[in-house]
Amino acid sequence: MISTPIRRYGAAILMLLICTFSGGVFAKTHTVTKHQKASVTKTSHSKASSKQEYSRNSVKSSSLPDLRKYPSGTPRKRAFLRTVMPYITSQNAAITADRNWLVSKQYEGRWSPSERARLKDIAARYKVSWNGNTRKVPWNALLERVDIIPGSMVATMAAAESGWGTSKLARANNNLFGMKCGKGCKNGTGSVNGYTKFDSVKESVQAYATNLNTHPAYASFRKSRAQLRKTDQEVTATAMIHKLKGYSTKGSSYNDYLFAMYQDNQRLIAAHM
Repeated sequence: MISTPIRRYGAAILMLLICTFSGGVFAKTHTVTKHQKASVTKTSHSKASSKQEYSRNSVKSSSLPDLRKYPSGTPRKRAFLRTVMPYITSQNAAITADRNWLVSKQYEGRWSPSERARLKDIAARYKVSWNGNTRKVPWNALLERVDIIPGSMVATMAAAESGWGTSKLARANNNLFGMKCGKGCKNGTGSVNGYTKFDSVKESVQAYATNLNTHPAYASFRKSRAQLRKTDQEVTATAMIHKLKGYSTKGSSYNDYLFAMYQDNQRLIAAHM
């Protein structure tokens, strides 16, 4: 029979062993947790760095980033689309807002001063003559011009004209569409003379949309688009690329090249819209 003091002594030793073992396990667990946290932090930092790398490709960016640092092929194409697609989407959204407003006002007889001012502004931006008489608004001319250019078509043309953002013209002038500025224009040191220099990618996209929607050279493009609208068909890149005439001296072969490029990159472009 074990005496009471011995029993108490044995119990004390047992408790000491349990505490020691538990403390070791806790210390080990705590160490692993800290290591895991460090690993997660490192991974998050890596993702943040990657995200920060692409943060230059957002609407907040003004100039085109140097996309030559990305490997050619899909990585560079993705970086390019991350850069330009927000501007293209934003531009088409602004055009759609104006167009929807025009459609809503087409059969209304009352006009507030602010509405008259808005109509005057739209007509001026799209180079449509209007004398201010709300009873004689040139609706057909306005609606033929105030319309979107398919986003995937814009992205394809930007990629084709700028070499996915790597051409000197794109890098030095923020000019993604090869737009010339006429005779005698000077853009300053480092710029490509003879071509329009834009302060931002956004400005380049806006100028391109304005060009296709107002210049006499693209009247047939606009008429084809208007015809699609009249027959309730969607205005898509597939439908419109071959309708664009006169953009290049290469003629129809240029359109064939654009269409092939669009087909090759259709899924990639769609993923960034």
